[in-house]
Amino acid sequence: MENKRTRESNKRQKTSTQLFAPMAKILLFLFIFGLIVWSILKTDPTQFLEAEVSWNIDEKLPINRTVLVDKIQPLIQDKYQLDLLQIKQVLEKDPWIENAYIKRLFWNSIQINIKSKEIMMRWENITCHSENEKNCMGYISTNGELFIPKKMIESTAVLARSKPNKEIIFKLYQDYKEYQQQVSPMVIRSFSKTHIDRLILEPNVEVILGYQNQKDRLNKFIKAYQKLTKETSKVKKAVFDMRYPKGFSLRYLH
Repeated sequence: MENKRTRESNKRQKTSTQLFAPMAKILLFLFIFGLIVWSILKTDPTQFLEAEVSWNIDEKLPINRTVLVDKIQPLIQDKYQLDLLQIKQVLEKDPWIENAYIKRLFWNSIQINIKSKEIMMRWENITCHSENEKNCMGYISTNGELFIPKKMIESTAVLARSKPNKEIIFKLYQDYKEYQQQVSPMVIRSFSKTHIDRLILEPNVEVILGYQNQKDRLNKFIKAYQKLTKETSKVKKAVFDMRYPKGFSLRYLH
């Protein structure tokens, strides 16, 4: 009898344990979940949603990182859908930026690599009549592209002068490289492409090439200059007009 009562008592205890075990698990889960929610609310939940941007900026870029951050700030407010193409387009609108390469690291994390334009030539607009006019000064990049930034920097690059026409500027860029190769080791200090081509070589030698047969005329100048420098140092400050069919004119500067 006693054994039977013991078995019935154990059975009731077992049934109670089986009944409360799932409830205990649910209560434990709710406690842990509540603890997590409380921890999140206690901190700033938005910090887990903010877009993370890593920058790798060309050292030659004369723009502060803060300026770049401000440019893309409106585009990274939507943490769930960062438009990489739009970010790239906004950054590359800046005249100093050659390329903005953007890589997604995670759904709300991106890496931005910025390459700066390199100056090949300083540029002056010959159509400008006053320094107060807009777009009167800029630079020509190593790709032959004119860019006119708001922020100008000091540069010792060769000075180019022309109209603000893309085709003219690219032709100027190509001709400069060929002319410099021709006159080397002499150095071109200034190159004007107006209705005629005009060079100024260091220390102060002006060479007028005209609008045709410029390479042949430049070769004639080189031969004449090499011969004359053996006779007098005055040719180092002179104007050579090479537009004559059978020769050239020479004027010494004081």
